[in-house]
Amino acid sequence: MADLLNLLRKVVDAVTGARDLKLALGRLASMVRHGMAVDACTVFLWDPNVERYVLMATEGLSAAGIGKVNLTKNEGMIGLVGKREEPLNLANSALHPNYHHVPTIGEDEFHGLLAVPIIHNRRLLGVFSVQRRAIKRFNDEEEAFLVTLSAQLAGIIAHAEATGTLSGMDLMGGQAQNDIRFSGVACASGVAIGRAHVVTPAITLDSIRYTTTDDISAELARFDKAIEAVQQELSNSRDRLKNELRPEELALFDVYAGIIDDQAVAGTVREKISLGESAPSALADTMRGYVQHFEAMEDTYLRERASDMRDLGQRILSRLVEEQADRRIPMGSILLGEEISATVFGLLPPGNVAAIVCTQGSANSHLAILARALDIPTVLGAQDIPWQELDGKELVVDGYRGHVYFQLSVERRAYFEDLLHDEKVRVSGLDALTGLPGETTDGVAIDLLVNTGLQTDIIRSQESGADGVGLFRTEIPFMMLGRFPSEEEQAKIYRSQLEAFHPRPVTMRTLDIGGDKSLDYFPIKEDNPFLGWRGLRVTLDHPEIFIVQVRAMLRASLNLDNLRIMLPMVTSVGEVEESLALIHRAVYELNDEGVHVETPQVGVMIEVPSAVYLVNEFISLVDFLSVGSNDLTQYILAVDRNNPRVAGIYDSMHPAVLKALKIIVAAGNAANMEISVCGELAGDPLGAVALVGLGYRSLSMSSANLLRVKSVLRQIDSGWAESVSNDLLKLDDPKVIRSTLQLALQQTGVPLTSLGLLPSHS
Repeated sequence: MADLLNLLRKVVDAVTGARDLKLALGRLASMVRHGMAVDACTVFLWDPNVERYVLMATEGLSAAGIGKVNLTKNEGMIGLVGKREEPLNLANSALHPNYHHVPTIGEDEFHGLLAVPIIHNRRLLGVFSVQRRAIKRFNDEEEAFLVTLSAQLAGIIAHAEATGTLSGMDLMGGQAQNDIRFSGVACASGVAIGRAHVVTPAITLDSIRYTTTDDISAELARFDKAIEAVQQELSNSRDRLKNELRPEELALFDVYAGIIDDQAVAGTVREKISLGESAPSALADTMRGYVQHFEAMEDTYLRERASDMRDLGQRILSRLVEEQADRRIPMGSILLGEEISATVFGLLPPGNVAAIVCTQGSANSHLAILARALDIPTVLGAQDIPWQELDGKELVVDGYRGHVYFQLSVERRAYFEDLLHDEKVRVSGLDALTGLPGETTDGVAIDLLVNTGLQTDIIRSQESGADGVGLFRTEIPFMMLGRFPSEEEQAKIYRSQLEAFHPRPVTMRTLDIGGDKSLDYFPIKEDNPFLGWRGLRVTLDHPEIFIVQVRAMLRASLNLDNLRIMLPMVTSVGEVEESLALIHRAVYELNDEGVHVETPQVGVMIEVPSAVYLVNEFISLVDFLSVGSNDLTQYILAVDRNNPRVAGIYDSMHPAVLKALKIIVAAGNAANMEISVCGELAGDPLGAVALVGLGYRSLSMSSANLLRVKSVLRQIDSGWAESVSNDLLKLDDPKVIRSTLQLALQQTGVPLTSLGLLPSHS
């Protein structure tokens, strides 16, 4: 099994570094045939354009059939494996009733067959098979290996397939269609047309794909500059450590310097660049080749040199990436990458960003929340998009449906241009609602508050006519600094918020880090961060952080008296009592110092199931409640909201979530206690209607959504909303709940565009 595991790693590395789909699969077939000592290895991929399995690679059968031999979904063993989506292991395939003879590829003499499906995100990509002449089943170890390899390669092949499509050809060599579409998770509504600007994360040699360049001289200069920087870095390190290391240890720096000077390495990279390959691509391909070469050597010393080659290649690559990272972001750019952290995004000029697209993330990640606050159309979790190949290419981002388009036809581009125009008209029409109250047609007042955290939120919130701040995310200033802000620095930040909205209330949440929100200078490394050390758990374990923050809030509120403090991630009564004791202590300390402050209203966030069951106990301790629907949904459904693999399961309209929301609001209303919702559900016009129907009268959302929500609420009757919501509680499927509510609103005359939805004719 050890040999097969080694083969698995080598095959994955080789296929990852391939330039295109056919080269990747060719390497795969060759390495598997020889590594498993079988007589043939074959890959068929499913082509939805022609609805057939197409032979894409083979070692052992006739190569003349590649791109020509094809099978329907019901033909042969390939069709059977694809239909069943499970492995097939036969001693003599010719005796199977599904056997289909293809005379042109020379498989008459083969008997033993092992075929496995290639599946990526529930989508069948094709079938991968090995054959032998002997009449004999493959053993369990071989079957396990092929299944494991298929699972490993599914993502790689999906990516290579997308890249192949972008080259303009379908699997059978015909011209690919325009309007190539990649699907992700719709995270911030809106439409944008612009050119992709790739934001490169900390990347490795193995993650680099084949890319080309139009400016060979610039790439050569860029590579030479990176080489010089690494040479200088090695020289400086050697000088600095020469008195601390033994000669044999210092020799490593000489080895690295020698490799850089060796024209067999640098010369090969330059040659690849001269042929039109980008510098990172040429470097990664060259260094991966050397790594594989050394790893295959029998001599232990030489085999260990593979790690030296990998380390050196990574050093040069890092310099190349640093050089590229300094590029300015042009106006109207579509940010594109694997993952863009909220911290990195905060350093970019948001005014230049037309849209955001990432292969990772979900609708309730921190980045998505910031994007909605800034009204930037965003699609995350677009796992199959070949982001490295799209830098500088024109894209269209449909933030309503979670689609990203490339190579648009004239007709489809005109459609999206019309949508952009209609959006501007619709948004400008909402401005007339700014000074009007948030109320239903029967006069029931709904407080419409905003979630803030960025300085730009203040202006946007004031322009939307918000009734106050339902959630000020105090962690954002912490994230923007490279250290913990002092009490004085925090007080200034909080004062600007309180003054901007005075006399309207401002609810400030105490520091909420952990989970998907981290501080570079205070890292929290956990296997399961959402069930770990986060929110109030962190600050109660570090009362010095909690006390300083509360003191800053209290000082900022002096003579304004519109501060409210909210405690996040509360799971027990003891946590609330401990927090209240610290808040009272801060009040006492400041008064003792001559700063005359009063205890503000204090509330708790209901975000976890335990808090739902303790809501009556909390009511006896605090002044208000606020439901964090994002986390409440996550914890009730046991779904990591940042994981695109389960993004389809995460839904705040899930019946279990709606029933929990009903329990909470019923308890709050019975005690005559103020209760609000500050999760993203409140900013969804559909969700806002459901919440009002359940009994909530205070909603907090991003400023970008406030007028949209106000527009819809001013068109409905609260009694009607209550009746509809009661009916929704009887349903058992979130999709049915959404469609039922949408239909009910349409029947009352509320247009789709008011709900943040698009007509279905595209």
